[in-house]
Amino acid sequence: MKKYILPAVMLAVLGLCLPANAQFAKVGTVGLKFLDIGVGGRALAMGEAYTAVANDASAIFWNPAGVANIKSGDFFAGYTNWPADINLYSAAVVQKLGFGHIGLSFNVLNTGLINRTTTYDPDGDFSGTAAYEDWSAGLTYGRYLTDRFAFGATFKMLKETVADWEQTGWAVDIGTYYETGYKSLRIGMAILNFGPDLRFDIADVDGVPGGIPNGYDDNGDGFVDNDTEEAAVPLPLTFRAGVAFEVLETASSRATVSAELMHPSDNEERYSFGGEYWFQDMLALRTGWKLNADEGGFTAGAGFKLPLASLEASFDYAYNNLGKLSDVHRGSFSITF
Repeated sequence: MKKYILPAVMLAVLGLCLPANAQFAKVGTVGLKFLDIGVGGRALAMGEAYTAVANDASAIFWNPAGVANIKSGDFFAGYTNWPADINLYSAAVVQKLGFGHIGLSFNVLNTGLINRTTTYDPDGDFSGTAAYEDWSAGLTYGRYLTDRFAFGATFKMLKETVADWEQTGWAVDIGTYYETGYKSLRIGMAILNFGPDLRFDIADVDGVPGGIPNGYDDNGDGFVDNDTEEAAVPLPLTFRAGVAFEVLETASSRATVSAELMHPSDNEERYSFGGEYWFQDMLALRTGWKLNADEGGFTAGAGFKLPLASLEASFDYAYNNLGKLSDVHRGSFSITF
């Protein structure tokens, strides 16, 4: 029966990838979208089909159960040069302890100063500038519950700053990792960004943010100096499920292929396929393809490992063609200790 397991799993994943009829994409209905931007040169070069591959500190951002595959400890740092001069920085560290793996992570997105806009100054030529920044900080725990099944979870604090206003919140990521026992086939699943809606509390006098109470109905709504409650903003809840296995394993070479389904709460399902080839466990070539993405599908990249005494350093680069947008370049490095 084992010979039927791999085809059955692949057919099941591909079946989940088929688009549903009349599916409605709720674009623009969630906040903190920086949480959806992938990190790590290795994962991104493989088309983001990484949930079942994750086995380093960057697994925190993809599937927290993957940290259970780290032999001792691992440090990760990554940078993404996003379109429109947006920069994303990420870092994570994982240490194996007697009761499991503990990890810490940090993710920050910064746009620099942007022009303020108003009804009377739609281009922001005269209203000055404002800052926009998002960040998250997480604590992760993962371990193998059996010899084949691993579980992991991340609790993270979130913060968004928009001009003079800021709001904090929290979210949880939950992941599983299962080695099927059929050759090298493994299955990974994760639910990311599960948490309460985010709500800004902005002083709002007669519908004018930052207005000054004057005892009059300035906007004609029938109320004097009222403070309207702002609408809640949902987090970008995402479900990911994928498979991975080695199609080649020799003394000098190893090749891995992976497939993944991503189901975001604010868009249609997306499907990713990736491949990675290692030569002498020192040089890696990677490529991937994302289907049903808004822009761009092709990804590619490379990486290499460098022994440093008792440590091992890895450097990874990823390229993504975003079609009408500018190309995206991502870099990351990690140190295994």
